[in-house]
Amino acid sequence: MRLIVLFALLGFLGMIFYQNLQHPQLRLNPLLDRITHPFDQRIRYRIAEVDPRFNLSEVELKQISQQATDIWKQGLGKDYFVYDPDARLSIHLIYDQRQDESLQRRDQLSKLTQNEASISQKNSELKAMQENLARHEIALNMQQRSLQELNQNYNAMIRQYNQYGGVPVAQQPAVQQSLARLREQQNFLEQQIASFNTRVNEYNQRVNEINHLDQGLNLAIDQFNQRFQPRPFDKGLFNGREIHIYEFESDDDLRMTLAHEFGHALGMKHHNAPKALMYPMLEEQDMQHFRLQSADIALFNAR
Repeated sequence: MRLIVLFALLGFLGMIFYQNLQHPQLRLNPLLDRITHPFDQRIRYRIAEVDPRFNLSEVELKQISQQATDIWKQGLGKDYFVYDPDARLSIHLIYDQRQDESLQRRDQLSKLTQNEASISQKNSELKAMQENLARHEIALNMQQRSLQELNQNYNAMIRQYNQYGGVPVAQQPAVQQSLARLREQQNFLEQQIASFNTRVNEYNQRVNEINHLDQGLNLAIDQFNQRFQPRPFDKGLFNGREIHIYEFESDDDLRMTLAHEFGHALGMKHHNAPKALMYPMLEEQDMQHFRLQSADIALFNAR
C-alpha cells in the first residue's frame, strides 16, 4: 500500500515537474485544476474588476478579452486561454490619471482632425476661387483688347475726319453715339476691373487666413506630439497573478493591450521588433487587423 502511495506521489510530482518544464504558463492555474486536467495546456482567466468610469460592461470586456486571446490562437494554431469565472488569473480595469490623459488625448486628436478637415475645405474653396479669378482675368483681358481696338478705330476715324476739316454735320450724331458707346464700355470695364480687384483682395485675405490657420494647426500638432508621445505598455501590467489595465483609447487599443499582457502571462518578455505584439510600445502595429508577427512566434518558441 505504501508503495502504491509512493508511486502515486512520485507520479504526481513528475506530472507537476513536467508541466512546469514544458508548459510554464500552467503555473497560473490552481493546483486542483492542473490535477483534474493534466493535459489541458490552456491558461484559465476571469474578469475581476471593471471601474464604471471606463463605461465598459463586464460582458463587453469579456468579449474583447476573447478577441485578445484569439490573436494568440490564430498566430500559434492552438488555444492557450480559456475563460473560467473561478480562475486564478484575473483581469482588473483600474481607472487612474492615465485614463484621464488618454481621454484628453482623444479629445485633442478629435479637435485636430476637425481643424484639418475645416482647413482642407477652405483650401478647396480657395482653389475654386482661384480658378474663377483666372477665368475672370482672361475675360477682362479680352474686354480690354476689344476696347483698345474700338478706341483705336474711333481715333483713326476722328483723324481721318480732321484731315478734311472736321466731322461733317451729318455724321456728328453717329460719331457722338460711337463715343458714348466707347465711354460706356470703358466705364463698364473699369467697374469689372474694380470688382475683380475686390475679389483678388478677398482671395488674398483668405490665403492669409488659411496660412494663419495652418500655422496654428502645425503648432497644435507639435504640442500634441510632444505631450502625447508613444509610451511603453505601462497602460497595462501583468504582475504574475493579475492583469491590470489602466488606460485605453478604443476597443482596438484595449484588445491589443490585453493581448500583450496575455503574452507576458505565457512567459514572454519584450521584443525589439516595432510591429510585434510584444514590442514595449503600441505604435506601429496594425491595430484593427493585427496578426502575430514572426518575432512574436519566435519569442514564444524560445521561452
